[in-house]
Amino acid sequence: MSAHSTHPQYPVSAPLRVIILGAGFAGLQVAQELANTDLDVILVDRQNHHTFQPLLHQVATAELEPGQVAYPIRSALRRARNVRFVMASVLNIQAAYRRVETTAGWFEYDVLVVATGSKPRLDMVPGAKDHAFALKTVGDAIAIHQNVLTCFEQALQTVSSLEQQGHLTVAIAGGGTTGVELAGAMAEWIHHFLAKDYSRLNCHQIRLVLLHSGGELLPGFHPRLQRYALRHLKRLGVVVHLQTRVNEVTAEGVHLGNGQFIPAKTVVWTAGVEASPPRQDDQATTARTAVLSTLQTAENPRIYALGDVAATAQAPLPMLAAVAVQQGRTVARNIQRQAQGKRLLSFRYRPRGKMAILSRHAAVVQLGRLTVTGFPAWLFWLGIHVALLRGVRHRFLTLLHWGLSYCFRERVSQVLWQPSTFEVPVSVPKSSS
Repeated sequence: MSAHSTHPQYPVSAPLRVIILGAGFAGLQVAQELANTDLDVILVDRQNHHTFQPLLHQVATAELEPGQVAYPIRSALRRARNVRFVMASVLNIQAAYRRVETTAGWFEYDVLVVATGSKPRLDMVPGAKDHAFALKTVGDAIAIHQNVLTCFEQALQTVSSLEQQGHLTVAIAGGGTTGVELAGAMAEWIHHFLAKDYSRLNCHQIRLVLLHSGGELLPGFHPRLQRYALRHLKRLGVVVHLQTRVNEVTAEGVHLGNGQFIPAKTVVWTAGVEASPPRQDDQATTARTAVLSTLQTAENPRIYALGDVAATAQAPLPMLAAVAVQQGRTVARNIQRQAQGKRLLSFRYRPRGKMAILSRHAAVVQLGRLTVTGFPAWLFWLGIHVALLRGVRHRFLTLLHWGLSYCFRERVSQVLWQPSTFEVPVSVPKSSS
């Protein structure tokens, strides 16, 4: 870690009660670092699983099962005798009373950790909230997968060429890592798998469009990697529109800033996220919380903010899992030091590089000044993401499915699930007469 903070500390009496809001990369890291200490820890999240978001695009494109990117929180904390998990939504933080209101009741704290992450900015253009899919949760990935299959089924049943074109077009807004990885995975799934299963369709009508308002894909990557990604996506059949803004999303497609209309029944929005902090003192906000170098909030030394909800005084940090994990380790150490009345440590981010997978045998990796493309980058991407997955079972099944996809060109699921319409029959008692 870096030099010790000179900010005055506020030691509290033991046992210290720590409440962690959010079980993403940051919050779960704090909970695991504080496991089996003398602290009383409560982890609160509205879902009972931790989502490995970097692989959601593979769930959306049937390369992985949903359960492979969702790790049960209770399993992760099974051996943590001092950590309790509460499945609930956070309603409000009352800092003056040091308590948190949730759907499971009120919880008092000595130290509060806010790690509630971010959410897609679907309100950036009219219609996106109602007609576009996000890719932030397992449910989002399943919804995209189901919608694409539904559209291909409906395309077989329509005679209108324009309507069929809409069913067979997928538009992705956003040329960052998420959008690029989804575009590559979607291109492989549609052109190499769905096109075979739906051979009666006119393959020339199948379109995958990537819309990006910037001049280069993968902002922040080395120009060499940006050019490689653009060339490779085009080889996969992705139609890339750079310097193109989305003006409106409707049920029929996407209206662009240049006046063009793209008919598309599947629109995925990856063009931006915003912080998702809980309400505090009945005030809602989407702004990132200003924190000191110790990751304590500027207003209250008993509250830490980290991950996507934190805004450091240094250069803005990317909303990446690597940042959240490193901040989680720092916060856990600082909480223990705070309980002991010691000076806290300042956080300093150590970049771990950037990477994006494009397709089978193709990825881009940037490690400092080193840039790698193609097959070596693809192997590196696979290895890093398997290592980051939680649980031996999840790693094994992911490797197994990747191997089956690689060797046999098969996807794990092409099933279109429908909502259950089964009704329990009601027995009518016979008349006694």
